[in-house]
Amino acid sequence: MEQDLNDCDDKSNCPDLSQFSALKLAYLGDALYDFYVREYVLLHVHGSMDMLNRLKIKLVCAASQSEVIGYLISLGFLTDDEMAVYRRARNHSNASHSKNSSIQDYRRATGFEAVVGFLYLKGDRERLLSVLCQSVRHLLEEK
Repeated sequence: MEQDLNDCDDKSNCPDLSQFSALKLAYLGDALYDFYVREYVLLHVHGSMDMLNRLKIKLVCAASQSEVIGYLISLGFLTDDEMAVYRRARNHSNASHSKNSSIQDYRRATGFEAVVGFLYLKGDRERLLSVLCQSVRHLLEEK
């Protein structure tokens, strides 16, 4: 049975995140980002469920995630480790992409999601929330 990644009391007991595939980090990051956006919209935006869902869809699409990662990079907001995870995921060769996004946006979004997954598995909840909050606030200012 695999070790529960959230039960790591010290780094010597934790798996080496550099050994995780970038796409696995992005897979987890996608779910976490979607959850965070749903929670944020539910708690901070007033409107019908249809309106909340439409806003959530706009905030989590590949184009929005691509915009967010570009914004965070332009601010110098990401650490060296986070940038390394981002580049590894962005550069991963994957022939498929969403029918509603460009290949560039899809790859950048994959990189963003990998950073989110990385921070979660690393157990750095404060940093994770900082990245997520900065991202959603930026997008809401843009929309």
